[in-house]
Amino acid sequence: MKSILKVSFFSLLLATLLSVCVLAQSHQGHYMHIDYINVDAENIPTFMDKITSAFLPIQQARKQNEKISDWYIYRVAYPGARNSNYNFVVITISDHVSGFEDMDHQLDGQVASRERQRLLRDYKAHFTPNHSELWRIRNSVMQHEDAKPSRYIVMNYMSVGQGYEFEYQMMEDEVARPLHEMRMERDMMRGWELNELIIPGGTEYGYNFSTLDLFEKLEHMEFGFTEELIRQTHPDTNINEFFDSINRTRDLVRNEVWELIEAM
Repeated sequence: MKSILKVSFFSLLLATLLSVCVLAQSHQGHYMHIDYINVDAENIPTFMDKITSAFLPIQQARKQNEKISDWYIYRVAYPGARNSNYNFVVITISDHVSGFEDMDHQLDGQVASRERQRLLRDYKAHFTPNHSELWRIRNSVMQHEDAKPSRYIVMNYMSVGQGYEFEYQMMEDEVARPLHEMRMERDMMRGWELNELIIPGGTEYGYNFSTLDLFEKLEHMEFGFTEELIRQTHPDTNINEFFDSINRTRDLVRNEVWELIEAM
């Protein structure tokens, strides 16, 4: 196990240098706001229409005012629970937390007053979430710097015990990330991110970290950390110890698959 988790000064320095070079266009260090929305089946056609007529113009104005950098809406294709209380998720990225405050004023200078009232009225009527989360993106790597939003996201919700946060992040950075990068080199993955939950929180919430696995094809999700892939990226690793170290630092609470609807 020590062979897996031991990190030398050189490897830390190398990882830092690689982050500067490879992640220039990634979301590392940014904030991610996720809205979880439930839309009844009979209201989905109207909801889809409002994405274009109301939601997109609002997000474009926010981006023009430099409040946010990216925005995506995904359909929950495969929920992580049988009784899931949402079927759409909205992801908004900003390099500062204030990008998620006072949305009414984020349209200033971009939208006329009457149009602004209509947009905000439709937004509140159709896009009010049943709950929201604020995350900090701790690590991020993309297959290409100018990569388009991936068609699929596998969202993995993790519970990391108190006192294991640093060890878990080091495991993701030093052990898991090289495996994901190898999958990207094989054109079987579009990107990967490690996120830490800021709010809400507490042990009763159920999870405090997540990873996002980005794919273009469903078939690429099936093959994860195979023994062949592990031996290529970590040739001296004991396979059993490898998985023991992963399972010791975190519990996978659930994962689910999201499919892209719209992006900006």
